[in-house]
Amino acid sequence: MDRPEKITPMMQQFYEMKEKHRGSLLFFRMGDFYEMFGDDAVTASKILGIALTSREKDKENGMPMCGVPHHSYQAYLVKLLRAGLNVAICDQLEDPAQAKGIVKRGVTKVLTPGTVVDEAALPASDNNFFACIYKSEKNYRLAFADSSTGELYLEPATEDTFRDILSRYAPKETVRNFKVTEGEDFSYSGNFSEAMALREVSDYYGVASLKSLGLDDSSFACPIYMAIRHLNRVMLDVKLLKPRLVTDEERVYLDSVASSTLELVKNSRDGSEDNTLYSVLNHTKTTMGSSLLKKWLLNPLRSVEAIRRRQEIAEFFINRQDIADGLREQLSGVYDVERIATRIAANRCNAKDLVWLKNSTRTFPILKYMLQSCDNPLINELAESFDALEDLTGLIDSAIDDNPPATLSEGGIIRTGYNAEIDELKDIKENSRNILMKIEAREKTSTGISTLRVKFNKVFGYYIEVSKGALDKVPDTYIRKQTIVNGERYIIPELKELEDKILNADSKLFALEYEIFTGIRLKIAENAQRIRNSAAIAAELDVLLSFAQAAVKNNYSKPHVTDSDGIIIKDGRHPVVEQNIRTSYVPNDIEMNTDDSRLSIITGPNMAGKSTYLRMCALITLMAHTGSYVPASSAEIGLVDRIFTRVGASDNLAGGESTFMVEMVETSNILNNATERSLLILDEIGRGTSTFDGVSIAWSIAEYIADKIKAKTLFATHYHEITDIARTGSGVKNLATQVLEHKGELIFMRKVVEGTADKSYGIHVAELAGLPKKVITRANAILKNLEKNELSPNGIANAAKSGKDTGGVVQTMLVFDDHPVVDELRKLDLNSITPLMALNVLAAMKEKAEKE
Repeated sequence: MDRPEKITPMMQQFYEMKEKHRGSLLFFRMGDFYEMFGDDAVTASKILGIALTSREKDKENGMPMCGVPHHSYQAYLVKLLRAGLNVAICDQLEDPAQAKGIVKRGVTKVLTPGTVVDEAALPASDNNFFACIYKSEKNYRLAFADSSTGELYLEPATEDTFRDILSRYAPKETVRNFKVTEGEDFSYSGNFSEAMALREVSDYYGVASLKSLGLDDSSFACPIYMAIRHLNRVMLDVKLLKPRLVTDEERVYLDSVASSTLELVKNSRDGSEDNTLYSVLNHTKTTMGSSLLKKWLLNPLRSVEAIRRRQEIAEFFINRQDIADGLREQLSGVYDVERIATRIAANRCNAKDLVWLKNSTRTFPILKYMLQSCDNPLINELAESFDALEDLTGLIDSAIDDNPPATLSEGGIIRTGYNAEIDELKDIKENSRNILMKIEAREKTSTGISTLRVKFNKVFGYYIEVSKGALDKVPDTYIRKQTIVNGERYIIPELKELEDKILNADSKLFALEYEIFTGIRLKIAENAQRIRNSAAIAAELDVLLSFAQAAVKNNYSKPHVTDSDGIIIKDGRHPVVEQNIRTSYVPNDIEMNTDDSRLSIITGPNMAGKSTYLRMCALITLMAHTGSYVPASSAEIGLVDRIFTRVGASDNLAGGESTFMVEMVETSNILNNATERSLLILDEIGRGTSTFDGVSIAWSIAEYIADKIKAKTLFATHYHEITDIARTGSGVKNLATQVLEHKGELIFMRKVVEGTADKSYGIHVAELAGLPKKVITRANAILKNLEKNELSPNGIANAAKSGKDTGGVVQTMLVFDDHPVVDELRKLDLNSITPLMALNVLAAMKEKAEKE
């Protein structure tokens, strides 16, 4: 921001602050407003929809400015943070009335999208992560910190995987140790050594080495240090919890494509939670529970023991709905205790936060008793670990008013009866007139002067006025201050003491209440970890109750999760689709293993249910790995290490990638990273290119999966030729969607059975979609020629010759005649070729075919 040559001392102050916080909008406190100037004002006015004015209105090029009231700035701040901007708050550091010269100002806090802790600015049921990416010569080390809860997660990553991991955490802000191209919205952390990071992190946690934190890899100190330093930079005194290392060994790996395709927590239509797996399973009563449910869906378990623990607790609540209902009722009154505890520990809480905490923890003794009463050892373990926090509840209840103001500067925080001095000041403030009237009445009685009056003026303060006729009755204890025409004015020590209390009651009361409040806050902050531990148990309980509720409501069954490699689902249903169809859902079976049915090739027309069948398998498998019951009459699910999906078509125009290129990149990722324990969901591989290319690629990929990777795979395709793989390859079977033709009408049975589809029914589907009748008739005529192989010498269907010549090339249907390219295909050794080599060979073949 350019600085004018001549500026006022106050604007000099502004520019000094702005220079220190160039990456942030500066909220500059002036009286009752936070003002913004220059480019900050232009940016803020557009986002906030407020008037943009000029500081020098009489000048043609005056400095732009805008402002927001200081008492309601939070609402404006939220809008700026959600727009991805950083905001530095520059406050007045002294009372303007007491200032000598210009008021002292300083930045008291910096708020960024990833480090907000104020309730109004936080997403209700989502974490508010900021990510720290540390890149070394060999790999990446990632840290994800939520300043609103203190959580800190660590993940190892590579060049190929770190973007998928970022996508899963959806950070609001990212800090890197390497510079990025211009235009990317990342913060640069600067250079530092691993030794320095180790030293700082060890000091931060008070440990001798990272091994005390459960970390054998010292390089993780680097992203942790970046997170600590970022919090310091934004002046946020949040103590991060002990870091938790997340590895692929403990969870099912989901890349960003899989979580998006399966619509786990966001739908692909508008990005909302509607019609997602989360929306079906979410019967939680707390924001902590709903947030944890999302984490569980995005990070399914890979431990049979851990999965069965969740299942057994959910099963108890399914069988004891009376207990479950009682627990849910108690949880419904619990606020986001995790975030409240973090605000308390960071000295960012107000009195309302303490009241919300009290209102939440007052249910904890009941919750603990109910859990102890359950005839289930796993639930009893939860009860044993659950701290009811009765001492903290009692402290807040005795000290803090039930309806305190939102700010700490208004008074009215401390409950009457907690502190005698505060009670006296409150009484003086609220009843000063009555107190003065009592003194006046008492003095009238004791002196016998009926005309005595207690009055006030700015010169003498409170005084007693006696008329001339009664001066002989004035006691010696009165101190004369002034003679007036009609009498005398006096003061007494009691009145002067009361005057001091009355005139200073507000300031004394506010100061004393704040002092007592900070003391209470400190006591509670010292117990922040106890609060977090109980909050974590309450959140886990909430999700398990939600699983039980969903199972009862939707008629789910308990899956048998094992270490085997098979997946057997009986009468499976898509959990989201079944909630949204008007007709009865047609269930389907799935049986897969790595021996005789690892690859299922599924054929059938569009709209017959292939994609629903594929997603159903993935979702039921995923639900079983979270510990949830599943939509099936029975299910046996062997542990998988990863779930991959390649479903649907989309392009990446900004990245210069076509639909087909996106498809190939995603497929390449699957072929290079899938293992025998993975579940692969592939839909219409190769459809983004010509028929010859598409069927060749799809066939090659299917064979590679069946022979090399041997992963459990559902492979839906329109290329019926690929079903021949089942005749020649082991572990491959064909499935098809049932379709019934009746009097020229097409009826989709929605049932998947063994076999192959004899027709694609594409024209029938086009007719159902409402294409003009003339187009449908013409398509049927061309189809008959193609099916009879009635082609012209140029490869054009004879029926097409009667149509208008467009001058273009018509794609012929697949006809396998003798050709050099076919000979080359026969000679390929599929047991030794890699996916990348296959694509290179295919490109060479295509080039050769086009030349001939």
